[in-house]
Parts: sequence; C-alpha cells; structure tokens
Amino acid sequence: MLLRDILEFNTIKTPDATAVAFADDRSLCFAELNRRSLRLANGLAALGQPGDGVAILADNCPEYVECYYAVPAARQRLVFLNYRLTPKELIRIVNDSQARVLLYRSAFAAVVEQMRPELTTVKQYACIGDATAADPDYETLLADLETPPFAGEDDDRDVAWLIYTSGTTGMPKGAMLSHRNLIFSAMNSLATFASSVPEPRYLMPFPMCHIAGYAILTQHLRGVPVYLMQQFEPRAWLDMVQRHRITGTALAPTMINMVLNHPDLDRFDTSSLDNIGYGASSIPAEVLRRAMTRFGNVFSQGFGMTELAGNVLFMDRDTHMRAAAGDTHLLGAAGRRGALAAVRIVDESFNDCPFGVAGEIIVKGDQVLTGYWQRPDAEAEAFHDGWFRTGDMARLDEEGFVYIVDRKKDMIISGGENVYPREVEEVLYRHPAVAEVAVFGVSDENWGERVTAAIVARAGEQVAEAELTELCRSELAGYKRPRAWHFVEAIPKNVSGKILKRSLRERFDPAGTEGAAG
Repeated sequence: MLLRDILEFNTIKTPDATAVAFADDRSLCFAELNRRSLRLANGLAALGQPGDGVAILADNCPEYVECYYAVPAARQRLVFLNYRLTPKELIRIVNDSQARVLLYRSAFAAVVEQMRPELTTVKQYACIGDATAADPDYETLLADLETPPFAGEDDDRDVAWLIYTSGTTGMPKGAMLSHRNLIFSAMNSLATFASSVPEPRYLMPFPMCHIAGYAILTQHLRGVPVYLMQQFEPRAWLDMVQRHRITGTALAPTMINMVLNHPDLDRFDTSSLDNIGYGASSIPAEVLRRAMTRFGNVFSQGFGMTELAGNVLFMDRDTHMRAAAGDTHLLGAAGRRGALAAVRIVDESFNDCPFGVAGEIIVKGDQVLTGYWQRPDAEAEAFHDGWFRTGDMARLDEEGFVYIVDRKKDMIISGGENVYPREVEEVLYRHPAVAEVAVFGVSDENWGERVTAAIVARAGEQVAEAELTELCRSELAGYKRPRAWHFVEAIPKNVSGKILKRSLRERFDPAGTEGAAG
C-alpha cells in the first residue's frame, strides 16, 4: 500500500467529505486534495527524477498536507525542515539531504534568502502564499495531469519522508521512512484505538515538520477531517475545539500544562472532546491528574519517536479510568505494545530484563525506519540483530505495561549511583507553585555529576529553594536530591515540546562555556 492509496480510497468512498481545514477557513475535500496532490506529483516528476529530495520550510498549512502525499507519489523524498532552526542549521540539513527543490511559505522568504547562497544542491525554489520576486508561486508547479506519474513502478519500500531527528542529544540524523513504515505506523494506532463518535473531527496542533504528522495519515485512513492549527497557542487551541466541536486531538505534556495554566480555560466549552492523545515526552503524574480532573476520561497515550514512524506503545482510556479509580501506579506507564510491532526491554547484553528491572527499549517491525540517510555508522550503532535501539530506559510489569524510566543519555551518574531525572521531576511537580521542572546532571569534581534542577514557577507564585529541598528530603534518597537550583522564566524545548536538557547542561554546567550563572 502507498500513501496515495489513502486519498484514492477516500475519493472513491466519500469524495465530497472534508479532508483538511485550516484556521483561515480554507478547506479541501478528499477529491480535491487527491487531484491537487496528483497534479503536484506530476509537476515534481517533470522537474526531476525518482529519488530526488524535495524540502519544505513551512508552518502548518493545507499545502503541507498536499506535499505529504504528492512528493512520495512522484517517487521523491519529502525533506521536513523545522522552521524554528537557525539558517545555518537549515543549510546543513538541506545540503545533507541533497534536496533539489525547496518549497517555502512566504513568511520564511527572508530565511531562504539567507540560506540561498550556501545551498549546494537546490535547483528549483517555489513560494507557498504570496509569490516573491525571486521565485515562482507554488501553484505553478501543479501540472494538468491528475494520474499517478509512476503507477505500477512505485514501491512501498521507496523512501517517502526524510525527517531529521530532533537533535536533543546531538547533530540531527535523517531518518528514512518508507510508505510501508508510515502505513504500518498508522495501522498500529488504528488497531489500538477505536472511536465511535458519530461525526469525528481531529485537531492537529503539532508542527507538521514533526513525526506527529503521521496522525494525519491515521485520521485520513479513517476518512476523518483534519483541522490544522498554523502554530500551537493554548487559547487558539481552546477556541478551535469549541468552534469546530473537535472530538480528537493530541498534545505534548508541555502543551497540556500550558492549556491547564491558561487563565481563560474555563471560559471555553470543550465537552465535544472524546480523545486527547498525549506523547512526545513523559508526562508528570500530577499534570495528568489535573488534566483528567478538568477534561474527564478522554486521555490516551502513545510512545514513539521519529525512527519508529510514530508510536509503538499505547495506553487507552480504559487504563486511564483504572488509574483514576485507584490503580494510580498506571499513571506512570507509557502503555503496552501495539499489535503490529515487537517491543522488548533488555540489559546491556541484550537479554530480556526480569519484570520490574530497568533496561533499554528495543523495537522490531514494519514501522521501524528504513535507515539513516547516508549514515551507515549511525545505523550500525542503532540496530542490533534487526532490533532498533531506542535509547530509552524502561521497566516492564506483569500486565505488559511499560514504564519509562528516562532517556539513557539523560541518566545522571552521581557518586557511582544511577539517578533518573524523571523520578526527581515527579516529586518536584507536587509543589503547588511549580509550573515546570527539568532535572539534569552537570559535571562535579567529587561526584562525577551533580543533580541539578531548573524550575519555572506558576504565574504570580514564588518558589522557595528551602521548600523544594525539604520536599526532596522527604521523598528521595540523598544521592537523588538536587544540589543546585536554577529558577528560570522558561525551559528550552524543541518543536515537538521535548525539553532540551542538552541546552540546560550547556547553560549551567560549570565546565561549559557559560558557567553556572542563571
């Protein structure tokens, strides 16, 4: 099965049903989205050849959805560019991807002008929105043909999307995701979560340059209309939920926290919501409790990453209900494996860990990435006997629930003891004045690493270091307690809402360039 088959199926079944709607009231039905995607595919095929890279620099828009389907239909690679990166970072990614076409939203024209002199492989530019003097309008790329340009020749093993990893632990790598990877990822989600809502409507708040965009494929497989937010903002999210009677959406834990802390939260009617999926990073149990109190039993969880083309662990609403009814330990779980991927937790020798013992999550299945773009060294490090190493530490219980302990690379080793930041963060979130917290390690002459915490206080509140110290003293072993506290206005995050602990280490590590000021 190919990505374009999703649109073809819906065009036959419900051609006039809404496929995508945007904040400016633009919308496309499935038949029109299919026609425009095929026209773009033919235009791109005429410009290049199979295997070419087509990069896109844009925030969320209907044209981005067209590219999701059109570029792979042209047997080319859609290269996702994170619009929050600097021009220098974008240049490195575009050149590394060897993209021959660069599509961009007019809002990013100035960024493209900075990049242009250093882009070594791009031969064709096109602007989405207002045409610029430098480049033709995106619409000029759409050919008159509305048939698949490579029907019968394309293969589900062709690379469809090239997404560079978020780089939370280093230089991004290009994860090659095939049609097969993406279809199986969407099917794994569908096999796990079912909805009986009469008129489902899905709100997409995540940036489409992130793997979370696979949710659009998942919804389109069900024939569900997708409403796009140009960029996430909590009040705008609440407004769209109320105005469009949204039934399903997904948020990162940091987004949920922002919505819960918004002063206008209770002015909006969110009763239409039937499901709020969350993922991208672990959620503090206290934040989830508050969210369930406000929104009810509408939460489900997915755990995955770019290299897995989406999620492989899932926790449904029934499990959340169990947690609310008294099985509170389940609030710390990431869920159980989906039906279409194999998941293990192993020790350093790749032996399965006993129940309750932490090890690394490894995954095998059709949704695991094809490989890393021109990085055989990274592939060799990431795979072991066909199993993908996620780098996430977790433990398994007797019911099959997986509990994320922490990122393997974020684990702190202090005085020879392993400290998992998430455990410390869970304790600190219990303080009523703490809005956000990130725990990380900095170098220490005596202990190797020192446990350090960055704290964001709730609006109008103050947090005393002594109170946090006492809270940790009552809950944590001595070696797990933070030895340094930094009260900050915001905690750095990437485009998907993941906390950038590397940035915090660089800022506050005495061995780093900026010292410990802050």
